[in-house]
Amino acid sequence: MLLTFAPVAWMLDPGGSTKPAVIAMSSLGLLSFVLAATGYVAATALFYLDIARGGAKPSARGPWCLGVAAIAHATHVTVQSFVAHVCPVHSVEFILSVAALLATAVFLGARAKFRIHALGLLVAPVGLVLTLATFFLGTGAPGRRLPASFIGLHVLANLTGIAMFLLACGAAVLYLVQERRLKQKSPAIAAALPSLDALDRAVHRFLLAGFPLLTVGVATGTAWADGMTTASPQDLLRAILSYATWLAFGAVLMLRVLGGWRGRRAAYGTVFGFTCALMVLVFYLVRPLVERPDAPAQGHAAGTSGPTIAARTGAGEPRP
Repeated sequence: MLLTFAPVAWMLDPGGSTKPAVIAMSSLGLLSFVLAATGYVAATALFYLDIARGGAKPSARGPWCLGVAAIAHATHVTVQSFVAHVCPVHSVEFILSVAALLATAVFLGARAKFRIHALGLLVAPVGLVLTLATFFLGTGAPGRRLPASFIGLHVLANLTGIAMFLLACGAAVLYLVQERRLKQKSPAIAAALPSLDALDRAVHRFLLAGFPLLTVGVATGTAWADGMTTASPQDLLRAILSYATWLAFGAVLMLRVLGGWRGRRAAYGTVFGFTCALMVLVFYLVRPLVERPDAPAQGHAAGTSGPTIAARTGAGEPRP
């Protein structure tokens, strides 16, 4: 069985036999994709651990993994262009991949000089998401279906992540209330709430717990968002809000290390991120009520914050 990411039509010559050159290119593309995805995942985990430890003495392993992933990503984009016959400048996914590669290169070059190591927490996951986008969205392979376990992972990761962000948002709101009460010198009310330091630590810890889960949800959601270019405005807005949620929470964690974001600013950032996540949930709840009764049913993963357009579990006919 030929493992490839290009349409089958490109794999066979007129006689029906597989071209050796195409097999070699396809295998190289698949290998580079796996290496890039693995490298980005490892880099994300290492940057996350550095921030969880407070950003003291950051490890060099994260940048090394990110560099390896970027090289593999560049190889994948190049090979995909030849095998899938897709010109990079004519494909949104490829353009975004190149932009991510450039951002990664600039980050790796400026990381030590400008002390922006914590920025890797956003650079590495963005590279992962765009690698998946190039692989899954840029091929045009018809009838691709995803297993129910994959969709289950997407839904579980998003729901658990949202639960953590709900707790973080609650602690952030309490922080803002407590700060206001202390400024108004209301000791009776202020004494009934936790201290500002305790609330700030709670916000940070809940964000640390929820951000990796949301990253998994965004990455898995990208894998089946192949209808993005023809999606309705509502679906596009929902996807934008999903990415905004992920970026907002990642920015709060990153700026805590880079810019000393604590207290009120972190609380406002957390409330903003959870508002975006809440709006995504509202889209899922309201959509069945506004769809026409005669419209064809589409499977949606309820309660997600990833950029899911339609979840295909294998049932039904493949799309043309």
